[in-house]
Amino acid sequence: MKNLINLLICTLILVSFSCNKKKAIQEISNTDSVKIIKTQQEKITTKLMDKNLIKKIDSKQEIRNDGNYNQMTLFEVKEDISLEQIKSYCSSVKPNYSNGYFQIFIFFKKPNSARFPDNPVTALHNDENDSKNIKAVYTINNINGYSKLDYYENNSFESLAQTFDIY
Repeated sequence: MKNLINLLICTLILVSFSCNKKKAIQEISNTDSVKIIKTQQEKITTKLMDKNLIKKIDSKQEIRNDGNYNQMTLFEVKEDISLEQIKSYCSSVKPNYSNGYFQIFIFFKKPNSARFPDNPVTALHNDENDSKNIKAVYTINNINGYSKLDYYENNSFESLAQTFDIY
C-alpha cells in the first residue's frame, strides 16, 4: 500500500510538471532531510485513502478486437462520502488510468455487494441488487477524452444521476 501511494505521488508530481499547471504545493521534510512535494490533489487523495473513505477492491480487463482493452475497477466507499470527495479522488487518479480504451470505476457502498457485471464491462450493471449499492460510476474514454462522473444521491437504482466532467 505504501509503494502504491509513493508511486501515485511520483506520477502526479511528474504529470503536474509536464502539464506546467500551477498548483498549491506543500513541502514536507522527512527524517532524511529530503523534501517531499505534495500537490493539493495528492493530499486530498491520500487523505481519502487514509481515512478508508475509498478503498480499491479489484480490477478486470477485457481485451478488445482492436488489440486495446477496457478495464473496470471496483471500489468501496463509506456511506457518508460526499460528492466533492469522489470528484476529487477521480480527478487526482485520472492520470494513472490513461492506458486502455475505456476505464470504468464503480463505487459500491458495501464491499460484499461489489462484483463485475455478467455482460461486457462497458455495459455496466443492470441487476437491481447491484444498482442498489452503486454510489457513483466514473467513465474515462482515453481515445476521445470523455471523462464523466455519474453520482447518485442514494444509489443508481433509486436516484437520478448527477453528471460531472472530471478534468
